[in-house]
Amino acid sequence: MKEIVFFVGVLFQLSILSLADSNGFSIDLIHKDSTLSPFYNSSMTQSDIFINAAFDSISRAESFSVNIDQNSDETITIPNRGSYLMAFFVGTVPRGSLAMADTGSDLTWIQCLPCTKCYNQRIPIFDPRISDTFHFIPCGDNSCKRVRRNSCGNVGECRYVVHYASNSSTQGAVAKDTISFNNSYNGRIIKYPNTIFGCGYNNTGVFKPTGAGIFGLGGGPSSFISQHGAEFGKRKFSYCLLPFYYEQGSSKLKFGVDTQKNRIGVLTTPMVSKFPSTYYYLSLVAVSINGIMVRPDESPVGNIIIDSGTTTTFLKTSWYKKVEAAVLEAIGNQSVAVFFNVEYDLDKRTVSFAKANCLKE
Repeated sequence: MKEIVFFVGVLFQLSILSLADSNGFSIDLIHKDSTLSPFYNSSMTQSDIFINAAFDSISRAESFSVNIDQNSDETITIPNRGSYLMAFFVGTVPRGSLAMADTGSDLTWIQCLPCTKCYNQRIPIFDPRISDTFHFIPCGDNSCKRVRRNSCGNVGECRYVVHYASNSSTQGAVAKDTISFNNSYNGRIIKYPNTIFGCGYNNTGVFKPTGAGIFGLGGGPSSFISQHGAEFGKRKFSYCLLPFYYEQGSSKLKFGVDTQKNRIGVLTTPMVSKFPSTYYYLSLVAVSINGIMVRPDESPVGNIIIDSGTTTTFLKTSWYKKVEAAVLEAIGNQSVAVFFNVEYDLDKRTVSFAKANCLKE
């Protein structure tokens, strides 16, 4: 079996509506286990949270491997195993929604009424009937063709189905409506009409009540960044993620903004085009431990996926053992926490990293 490396990486308040900003915009991300999260569980210790994150990351990594090995045409991201929640609004009369920000998925989907079978979620389920701008996409429409595994419904509507490696699934209709965000730069609501998303009527499995669905930030044609990148100037987005125990502020997700501009110590690496196009493949050439360079046994081209929903880093077993030996040799050195701002540029096909103070971003 092929092995691949995986690298890591509700309050709704409306103000004056504005059109899409060509200069980009910024929104807050909240770690689902932080005290700022509306779903904060005070009974969980830091050890509990770390253990859960590790198991979630293992499940997610295994699901990526299945998809890559089998060249499957299914999205197999583990549902609701991501760590960061993002708030957005749906519809003409904007209704607040909350979903997991996921660079490993393309299609954004949320639960919709009337449900055939919906899992329990802690915020109201979206009702398309209250939005004048909501409309279903016909199965022959080009927008339908952008969605993987599309099909025709009983009345000619475009349908989608997403199967997950955890035996979970979501099924429903592909629709368009206005998706809006609270721009944290100026407090104004910025809106994107005619956004393709999935309206899930039959959602079963291990979905968690902390989110209404998945917000797709992958590289495929149906993702939000692919749909609207040109409208905010660049098909570019970035994030600087705080761990769950930071209470001084929120992580940031920025669209169309040159976050690495005029910054010292920026490192940029090219993306590698591989199947499926959803994932962001990079080439990890070596790992440096106390000045010792540890390299993989095989070609490093496209050997890693950078993924917002995976907390820990995974290495191929043979490479991991060499890294482990080098770490044990250097175990006496003091370790420090380093945060990075990560910027994806889909037009230039690059990913950039820079040391950053997320609280000042």
